[in-house]
Amino acid sequence: MFKRTTLKGELKELQLRLVSLNLEIKKEAIKQVIAYMTVGKDVSGLFTEVLNSLETKDLEIKKLVYLYLMKYASKKSEQAILVVNTLVQDTKDKNPLIRALAIRTMGSIRVEEVTEYLCQPLRKCLKDKHPYVRKTAAICISKLFDLNPELVQTQGFFGDLKKMISDSNPMVVSNALVALQQINESSTQPIFVIDHKNIMTILNALNESTEWGQIQILEAAAQCAPKNEKQACIIVEKVIPHLSHSNSSVVLTTVRVVLNMLNIITKNKDLVKKTTEQLSSSLVTLLSGKPEIQYIALRNVNLIVQRFPKMLSREIKMFFCKYNDPIYVKMEKLDVMVMLASKRNIEILLREFQLYAKEVDVQFVRKSIRAIGKCAIKIPKAAEKCAKALLDLIMTNVSYVVQEVVIVVKDIFRKFPNQYESLIARLCEHLESLDDTEAKSSMIWIIGEYCDRIENADELIDELTDSFTEEPHEVQLQLLTATVKLFLKKPTDARDLIQKVITVATEQIDNSDLRDRAYFYWRLLSENPTKAKKIVLDQRPLISSENYKYDEIMLSELVRNIPKLSSIYHKPSEMFVQTVKVFEGGENKSQNSSEENEKSEESEESEESEEKSKKKSSKKKTNTKTKTKTKTKTKSKTKPKTKENTINKDENTLIANTNNNNNTQSTNQNTMETLIDLGFGMTNTQTQTTNTNQTMNSTQNIMDMNTIMNINNNNNNNNNNTNNNTQSDFFSSLNNEETTFSIEIEPKKLLLDSTKGKGIQIEGAFRRRNREIFFDLSITNKTSAPIGGLAIAFNTNLFGLKPKALVMKGVIMPTQTRESFIKCPINKAHIPKNAKANLNIHIALRCSGKNIFFHDRPPLNIFLIEDLKILKKDFLNHWKQIPEENEMEKEINNVQKMDISYIKHLFVNKNILFVTKRKDGELDILYFAMKFESGHISLLELVLISNLNKVQLNIRSINPLYNPLIHQFIDNILKK
Repeated sequence: MFKRTTLKGELKELQLRLVSLNLEIKKEAIKQVIAYMTVGKDVSGLFTEVLNSLETKDLEIKKLVYLYLMKYASKKSEQAILVVNTLVQDTKDKNPLIRALAIRTMGSIRVEEVTEYLCQPLRKCLKDKHPYVRKTAAICISKLFDLNPELVQTQGFFGDLKKMISDSNPMVVSNALVALQQINESSTQPIFVIDHKNIMTILNALNESTEWGQIQILEAAAQCAPKNEKQACIIVEKVIPHLSHSNSSVVLTTVRVVLNMLNIITKNKDLVKKTTEQLSSSLVTLLSGKPEIQYIALRNVNLIVQRFPKMLSREIKMFFCKYNDPIYVKMEKLDVMVMLASKRNIEILLREFQLYAKEVDVQFVRKSIRAIGKCAIKIPKAAEKCAKALLDLIMTNVSYVVQEVVIVVKDIFRKFPNQYESLIARLCEHLESLDDTEAKSSMIWIIGEYCDRIENADELIDELTDSFTEEPHEVQLQLLTATVKLFLKKPTDARDLIQKVITVATEQIDNSDLRDRAYFYWRLLSENPTKAKKIVLDQRPLISSENYKYDEIMLSELVRNIPKLSSIYHKPSEMFVQTVKVFEGGENKSQNSSEENEKSEESEESEESEEKSKKKSSKKKTNTKTKTKTKTKTKSKTKPKTKENTINKDENTLIANTNNNNNTQSTNQNTMETLIDLGFGMTNTQTQTTNTNQTMNSTQNIMDMNTIMNINNNNNNNNNNTNNNTQSDFFSSLNNEETTFSIEIEPKKLLLDSTKGKGIQIEGAFRRRNREIFFDLSITNKTSAPIGGLAIAFNTNLFGLKPKALVMKGVIMPTQTRESFIKCPINKAHIPKNAKANLNIHIALRCSGKNIFFHDRPPLNIFLIEDLKILKKDFLNHWKQIPEENEMEKEINNVQKMDISYIKHLFVNKNILFVTKRKDGELDILYFAMKFESGHISLLELVLISNLNKVQLNIRSINPLYNPLIHQFIDNILKK
């Protein structure tokens, strides 16, 4: 429409026209400027001339200048301040439209100097008589919050927004609600929680709102968590008339609200039945609209049918494909029909699928044939009818039809082994015509599985192996396995064939997967053919119809997101969210300033620590390779040893490598762990695929099994032999008396209330058991919908606690509480550069796509190892080696009990080793040692002043950073 380039001197000409006294010429010039701005032409050089046009009563010119100002004010911040007075005056204009435009423009100008003048006009506009001005002012608050959150809080705009929820005008209610929701999404602590009281006020404005307003109100209703069934019934009765709305988005959002409430309604069967009928009729009505609307409706119906299979079971004919349906609609209808398949309608569906299999569109034909196979797996009693239908399709001799039937029949054999074998002979007739990789692989699998029942199975496989090196990777793998199966079932017929295939696979094939499998089979067959038979020919798990459905966690999340992009693409909502802004104000201000400063520093340093850890891991790769080589060479001569921990040079004089207390951290990270930014925001990283996760898990299982085997093999030697590594450790000289170390169980405490946790309540405690640190959790779902997909991450912290990402599997239903525990190993790369003496651990929990933030302070004793041993003479030597400037002297007054044995008992229960005691006049002096998981050592001297109920505490640590924490810890023990 407009040229993207301007002629020479055209901007100069516009400049002259903008200062013209003729109003029409000036208006046309401004229109031309806005046109250039729209197509991306830089017209910021006309800023002064355009702003001079703002002093006019012409509404059209004001609108255009406001648009220009919102675009270029950030580039011309110094000149933009000049229009503040004009904008403030416009907020007092008699025309409500000008007042609204002025306040909207001030809120959209992202210049901090302008926002300082915004508060007073904004407060007046929030109480304006005209609803259009009030609703514009409500949206302006969310824009101001995005620019300056603290200003919104200090000026009390949150309270004004909450009051607007009860406004008499529905347009104001919906806009205020949107503003509150946007602020909630950007803050760590929600400023507005939707409960039954305010949702009733909001729903009163539903009928009179615009379509956009109705969607926003319904979105809020979907987030409401009723306390009982009665409240849920009231919400359903309020929103259910909108199922017959003409706007499809309103209908689908209403469906979402109703489905959420149906999870709670269990006693009112009549209401559930009535509501279900209305839901089904409204969803069917959407199928009569345009193809695009049909597609969106079908994608959501697919999810609803998986969650509520009986809801649309009587409407199966409405999903039959029409001749003029677009291909994308036909494909979705096929999926829905498979979901709705049952014993009653299977015959009708099979006739439809057979009819579709004779269509011209190859993609549609293939999916129709697969639908027959899915029905056979889903309904066992109908499997024979499905097999006959597939046999009829084979008789057509159409290439792509036969190939798809082969793929489907393979799945049927996996579900019903040793049945419907009459199909095999028909399929073998078309073996030479198979050119599709998947079809060929499926046919080879069938031949290998039933080679003992196919007379010429060895000939068929022999013919296929002639082109072994030219086949795709998938076909080669199936051929190798089929040959092994043939050899195990018919050894005499396949002896030469198995040698030929394994030789080719190990010598002529470059693919590592194929070579590894060939070597595996070779070793297995040569070492123990009996075990090989048990492994290769063992009964496999049967395929299930559940394989075609989403798991419960994913399904619950997708249904909760109807009708958003998540439910249309059938992907989690976090895939559509790039970043999440976090507000540290509001209720978080109650935390002390030191904790807040630590948060910000940790969030900045977490990235640096992660980069350094990556560099370190890359440097260690070569060392790891050489170590593994030497281990394999000396495996038969040496016993397996645990990997020693690396310790700082300064600590080498004090600390030795004690037993197995500190295991090296695994470099593999769980995929969900990268989804949560430890700076309390979202990262923009990509998730790993399911296949990669499965491979990692299987590898880890193999490693675990090897470890277990090594331990079992050496159990008998452990009692007689001592580990050579402990000889250089000064803790190896044991005390004469053994001390049993046990650790007290910390009770769980409330870490996050449901009002602050978006309906999720969390109780937890850090605990130590089996020489490892765990974070025990109790998670209560107080929302109206199931929650799942729980993952957790810690911010960088003093001790480097870094948990496994996955918290728990499964779903937490409404009002349900589930217990979980997470192993929290120590990762030194997770310690910030400038760590402070603060034990607070800031935690991010992801739950059904939502991020929840809270913090906890673990007790210091969970970081102390249990099996610390030290002699009195060694204690004295190392006390002298620690510099005096690393010593802290503190007095602890009002000690509860000045009894030596009692204090020893208290300390031992906290994993603090008692070394020795001595007497100095009337004073008793006790000496203790403590060693942390990180390898750090601290030595304690307690002087008991019994007559004053006071203890003089002296702490010496290699790293004085630990001293304040230890002092506070000891103080709490003695005063408890």
